[in-house]
Amino acid sequence: MRRRVSRLSVVCAVVASTLVAATVTSGPASAFPKGDPVYSFKYKVVATTHIKRENLTITAGPGLFQGGIDLATGQLKGSISLPNTTFTQSEAGIGLVTATSATVATKPVTGTVNIATLKVTSTSTFNIHILSMYPAIPDPPKPLPPAPKVNLVGGGCVTASPISVTMSGKANLSGSSTFKGVFTIPDFVNCGVMTQVINQEIPGPGNTFTTTASSA
Repeated sequence: MRRRVSRLSVVCAVVASTLVAATVTSGPASAFPKGDPVYSFKYKVVATTHIKRENLTITAGPGLFQGGIDLATGQLKGSISLPNTTFTQSEAGIGLVTATSATVATKPVTGTVNIATLKVTSTSTFNIHILSMYPAIPDPPKPLPPAPKVNLVGGGCVTASPISVTMSGKANLSGSSTFKGVFTIPDFVNCGVMTQVINQEIPGPGNTFTTTASSA
């Protein structure tokens, strides 16, 4: 039972780390009407997410987002570039499961900025792919060969529908900015033997995040 709980915590942590890095984005000047004045910027992002169902908190980053604000309309658009996320949960100094996940956008990020107050509201929509999940088995003593790895989730583990995250906060153009929001995680599909286990422990509403962005 203890091994099962630790393994589920790994899945939650990997999902959390990809979510928090994907919630704050903006876009290039070319995304706005020709002739409009655009404020462009590039930030690194460090964020903390809490998965309510598993009572798990994790900090992830840095990620990188590039942004643009149409100063004529206050419209915000953009995209984000993130590496895959790998996380290992250890028990008594021995790794149990190592998982890798990726965040894949399903549509451009959109939002608004109140030019007078610099309050930002932005929505990002994406799927989470759990690319792999391997039992973290210690290598046997030499000369025995390592045991073959078995990917517990197969090659198609993904959220059944896109995740939509709306964040808000006040932008600080000369320093770091903090944004907060609440999001819902849908069920996962095509995760092999882990599908039922993942869906018993991760999906649900009320997950929270706090993101801090600073100059890259």
